[in-house]
Amino acid sequence: MREAIKSLESLQLISVRPKIGAVVLEPSPIALINAEYLSTSAFMQQADSLIEFRKVLELGLVALAAEKSTEADWSAMRQVLAEQEAALRMDRSTAHAELLFHEAIGKANIRFHKAVAEATRNPLAIMVLQAISEPLIEVSRRTNEMPGVPEAGLSQHWAIYRAIRENNPEKARHAMRVHLQAAERNAHSLQAPDAAVVPPPVNVASPSAKSEESA
Repeated sequence: MREAIKSLESLQLISVRPKIGAVVLEPSPIALINAEYLSTSAFMQQADSLIEFRKVLELGLVALAAEKSTEADWSAMRQVLAEQEAALRMDRSTAHAELLFHEAIGKANIRFHKAVAEATRNPLAIMVLQAISEPLIEVSRRTNEMPGVPEAGLSQHWAIYRAIRENNPEKARHAMRVHLQAAERNAHSLQAPDAAVVPPPVNVASPSAKSEESA
């Protein structure tokens, strides 16, 4: 019972007050999303819904970012991409090192998507992406355990960045669509552990990345 109350409190659905007890809070949008998705089993059951929502949300965000982004936004995205590259060079020879790697790559992944949202200059878009950040971090942690997925994710992020940098909304939408389709395939692989995981071709060539930074 005590653990159940703690869980509800962490999801911001109740507040435990001295001499009063548990008080039901008016649920905020973020609390409702967290309550639905933070449970691992619930998240896995709702993986398709999350990807579907991301397609609606992020395809629009990336096109808007391609129209409105500035040099400051491009710099912020490049910084996150550099963090992803640094994470991929981390030692993974022990269980603890592997844990640190997944934490670093997962945080960098969500920061990139937040940087895209921030480039839209739309506060509602930023708020909605923040609301689904917890389930995004969870699925990122799980899928990045698959061979080749972290490297593919970085390559896809570079493609998204380049399209935004070129102020090309259609190209940006295409790059994000490719990225989300890969995420969908990976999520389905999580739901079917026996299915073979075949990541798309990966090209994380630093020369092209560096040429972008010097452009």
